[in-house]
Amino acid sequence: MFRIKILILLITSFSITGVLAQDVIIPLDGGSMSDSQDPRVNDRNQDVYYKDLTNIFGKYLHTWVYDNGTTYLKISFTKKERARISSTRFFMDQLNCEFLYKENGVTIYDTYLTNGGLNFNIDKYIFGSRILSTTSLELMYDEPPLDGSCERYASGKLTLNYIDGSTPTINWSRINNHLYGSEDKCADGTSKDLTDFVIPANMTLVKQ
Repeated sequence: MFRIKILILLITSFSITGVLAQDVIIPLDGGSMSDSQDPRVNDRNQDVYYKDLTNIFGKYLHTWVYDNGTTYLKISFTKKERARISSTRFFMDQLNCEFLYKENGVTIYDTYLTNGGLNFNIDKYIFGSRILSTTSLELMYDEPPLDGSCERYASGKLTLNYIDGSTPTINWSRINNHLYGSEDKCADGTSKDLTDFVIPANMTLVKQ
């Protein structure tokens, strides 16, 4: 009986090891998925996980504030590990955020769920996984609609440059895409929000 129990434990251990071994781990800072030269990427029997192995995201995982007396932005980053890319077998670590934006003391956006209970999706507006360097990231950029429509038509790319120091800062630089969404209508046929973004394109935020 003892030998049978040992055999069962060994089989279970090998089975678990086999499941865990399914992930092909590729450094997230090694380039984009399309650039990867790893032949295992084409092995359809394994999941591919682009992982932040050197924890470059770690330095961003704080709350940051920009405040010039008129414009106020507070943003908090979180790391979502092994996020599935659509319905594919590819996974990656992803940086998500929540933000509060005010103009002259008036709240425009609040994804911390304090703006009248609006339930914004925190990984819908500003998120991404592209590592440009050990101190620079590029994220997908969007803002909530202001006119009650389903979403904005605009889109952009946000570069975050981390600057170390006694009080770390990040330089925020946004470029609006020339090509916006593929459709300017919502699923119900109504128009998307066609207005420009309201959060400034260039700022320096201070770590809190």
